[in-house]
Amino acid sequence: MSVLDIPRSILRFQYRIVRIPLDLFESNVVQTWSTEAPARLAYERAVGTLDHKVGKILGDADVQSRGQDKVDHADHIGLAKKLDAQADAAENEAKTKLETARRTAEQERDAAAKSAREAAENARAEAEQRKAEAEEEADRKAAARKKQADDAAAARVKAAEDAERKQKEQIDKVEKAASAPAESELADAAERQEEAEDKKEEAARIEKLFLAEKESD
Repeated sequence: MSVLDIPRSILRFQYRIVRIPLDLFESNVVQTWSTEAPARLAYERAVGTLDHKVGKILGDADVQSRGQDKVDHADHIGLAKKLDAQADAAENEAKTKLETARRTAEQERDAAAKSAREAAENARAEAEQRKAEAEEEADRKAAARKKQADDAAAARVKAAEDAERKQKEQIDKVEKAASAPAESELADAAERQEEAEDKKEEAARIEKLFLAEKESD
């Protein structure tokens, strides 16, 4: 053993004594913490760094290795925790994106359904309007045809009435023309009969006068 090894042996022994409270605190307190607790990771990293540096200075490979193991363990746990957090964040982000995509898809589907319903309603309204216009046009044409037929029937009736009136007027003229000579003859006969009656009365008067004069003689 060299002269330098003696002080190092003493320092290693003293460091083991200094570590006793830390060992007690670690076994009684730190071990009760969660392996992922930030305070435990910070403690293990700090103590591990201390052991690693002291072991390196004192040439104590066991202390140096123990310290490195603590640091590595804390780093691994911290990295795992960080990766878990990143995974959780990525999962949450993916869930958020999925939910957003789902909501967007639902909104687009609802919008498409609404657009389809509106298009169908508009189509039905246009069809109903065209149907109403067609019925109105058909009614208008039917009314026009009925009016035309009524006008034609009225014209035929008027023409028939006019023809009947003209025919009656012609018959009246013919009858009047036929009865005119007979009426003239009857008038002449009546006049001759009246003259005969007058002459008969005149003759009777003269005869009475003659008889009266004869009787007076």
